[in-house]
Amino acid sequence: MASESDPSTLESTTASSGFRHEELPPVTPPSAGFIVQLFLIPAMIVLAVVAVWALFGKLADSDNDWKQLATELGSSNEHRRWRAAMGLAQLLRNEEISPTKDPEPLAKNPVVVDSLTKLLSESLASTTTTDEDITHQEFLARTLGALDADEKTLPVLAEGVKDSHNIEVRKSSLMSIAAIAGRHFDDATGYSAAVAAGSIAPPLSDRKLPLIASTISDAAVLEQLRRSAQDPEPVVRHLSGYALANVSGPDSLEQLRVMLTDGNRLAQANAAIGLARNGSTDGVPALIQLLTTSLKPFEYQPDSAVKEESTPETIRQAEARHQIEESQVARNCLKATADLWPQIDAENRVTLVAVISQIEQKFFASDVQLQAGDMLKTIGRP
Repeated sequence: MASESDPSTLESTTASSGFRHEELPPVTPPSAGFIVQLFLIPAMIVLAVVAVWALFGKLADSDNDWKQLATELGSSNEHRRWRAAMGLAQLLRNEEISPTKDPEPLAKNPVVVDSLTKLLSESLASTTTTDEDITHQEFLARTLGALDADEKTLPVLAEGVKDSHNIEVRKSSLMSIAAIAGRHFDDATGYSAAVAAGSIAPPLSDRKLPLIASTISDAAVLEQLRRSAQDPEPVVRHLSGYALANVSGPDSLEQLRVMLTDGNRLAQANAAIGLARNGSTDGVPALIQLLTTSLKPFEYQPDSAVKEESTPETIRQAEARHQIEESQVARNCLKATADLWPQIDAENRVTLVAVISQIEQKFFASDVQLQAGDMLKTIGRP
């Protein structure tokens, strides 16, 4: 008797059934299209259903989310407080991107405002600060710029600007003050209303400029801005210039006029651009100087405050920083000049057209060249 594994048995069985091996249909692998239809399309449908369910579930729980996060800001666990602060900051950011129709948005919510300002205030009052503490203070200071509760946020930010605090915390506090004042400035000059209506923002000459009063009235903030405009740190001075332009009002504009002679190029630029933003031509000579010197080739100058060797790498990094800063200065100065153009006198116009023509031809950044070329089409070539 043949065993089951005997090949002769398999062959005779096939023969007796009337089929031979060569008569069986060939086996082919399934096509890519068949796999897509069978597996991927149903999977995508299921994922879409799950995503929609998760979205509606998230929306339904959003009210509980911010309440839970606000509660955790008072936790004794530092990591929980930090995660809660980051979570609230993200919710505030989402609200900025997609404004809510809620009559009391998170930016004005008393619980959120009180929780965040209290956390930063307590941290700033601490006598011992680690690198992690400073990072938290910097983050919270920036987050306060998204809140719409000046009476609560501005006193804390004024404290954050003081020279007794870390430079990064001071910078973040100044940027938040500038952001808050900037929103008020846009409201006061009619810019916000035009944008909300979907129309083109009115030209500078049609806005309510110069403002007769400051957009911020907090005395502590105004005092810290006055001091910051004279701070030994150049970065503090040029950020204060940016903030002063948004605070506006006669006193702020006078401080900007003084800053036109600042030894730091960025501080001088922010002063001239800030005056232009407020409809003043007092900074036009500075704008001409800034645009002219932006065409000069890079020259490496070692930082006397930092003892480091002049290696090819340090020179390359310095040149990269120079190009970034000069490109930004040129862009902003060109825009300020374009905004002020109807108010600029004939003599300065001639000088500006010649400088802008040189920028169109010789500036190292192509986007700045294009900006200068587009401007010349409007104001006329030499």
